[in-house]
Amino acid sequence: MHTDEYEISLSRELKVCNNYIHSLQKWLLKMEIIYNLTADEFVKGYCNGLFSADNRDFQAWFKAAEELKRWEARRNEFEQMYRLMRI
Repeated sequence: MHTDEYEISLSRELKVCNNYIHSLQKWLLKMEIIYNLTADEFVKGYCNGLFSADNRDFQAWFKAAEELKRWEARRNEFEQMYRLMRI
């Protein structure tokens, strides 16, 4: 059993996730434009040592790309819970 408060809280969390994901995507796009690489290409290259781990831009870019994955997974969990509540 759940109450409307659960749905309201979950809806709020989904909004927070979506807003943060949007801001991360916007920042990643900015980096892609600056360095003329997709985020996926960058992450693969960074993991393979093609880009300097000492470069602050690269550190931030890698961190943001990894963070985006975690936030998207979190959003998917919230969406799944929300769908189950709506049944």
